[in-house]
Amino acid sequence: MASHIPLVEDDHVIGLDGKALAPMPVNAWSGLPFEIHPHMRKGEVERRYNPHALLLVHQRAHGRSRIRSGQTVFEVALAPGQIDVFSSGFHMDHGWWDCTPGEVLAVELDPERVRSFSSDAAIVNPHTQLAVRDSVLERLVGCVRAEVESGCRSGRLFAEGLSMSLLSRLAACYTQRARPAHATSKLSSQQVKLTIEFIDAHLGADLAIGMLAEQLSMNAYTFARRFKATLDLTPHGFVLSRRIRRAEMLLASDLPLSEIALAVGFASQSHFTEAFRRRTGRTPLQARRQA
Repeated sequence: MASHIPLVEDDHVIGLDGKALAPMPVNAWSGLPFEIHPHMRKGEVERRYNPHALLLVHQRAHGRSRIRSGQTVFEVALAPGQIDVFSSGFHMDHGWWDCTPGEVLAVELDPERVRSFSSDAAIVNPHTQLAVRDSVLERLVGCVRAEVESGCRSGRLFAEGLSMSLLSRLAACYTQRARPAHATSKLSSQQVKLTIEFIDAHLGADLAIGMLAEQLSMNAYTFARRFKATLDLTPHGFVLSRRIRRAEMLLASDLPLSEIALAVGFASQSHFTEAFRRRTGRTPLQARRQA
């Protein structure tokens, strides 16, 4: 995979893979920039820094690495599931790796993309921690990988929700200052009504959190938090439930299952069948026959 996540080496911009920076790909993933790379098995690099904060998850690789940054030296025993968090502007004066084959899952905290998902500017620069164990981050990044490899069939709401969850975890555990605990405000009954009406009127569209937030003149981060606090469901979870509910109504008609899938916002009939069975315990065809 050619990289579009930038590093700087001797004042030259390169990609995370050490090659020339590739243009941003045009695909369906609308979350934080994400890439999968083969783990560097053995090598040395010098004078590199990452302009934006990075989150790296190591998979399958075993080995050792040494990173020197100024007067600080990180001696790391690599193992599957380890996570590295690099602050923005982290300078690597010298890096050395020797490990078995594996992969690195990389998430970039591009400031512009972060601001579209969160109002907390501190998340843009978490403090550097290497070789940490964090099962929550590992699972979240694994979900990102699964969604990307599936062709992003769950849509923008799911991608944005995953990205917000990653940022919330980083804010809670990896930023430089403690976040004050405070109760999250809720949506008013009128705001809930307007949101549900908009969702129901656009179930077949590729809805996004920003699109829903715009109806209430809120930013996406504030809307997502208030929505969850009010309805005890994420926007994606709620929209999925409305899609299944609408589909159950349409199954009483003679519409083909493929048309029902598209009408309620699923990428394909197979995706519709999988989501319907997961929610109801039946396939759409079984539900139609029972109806």
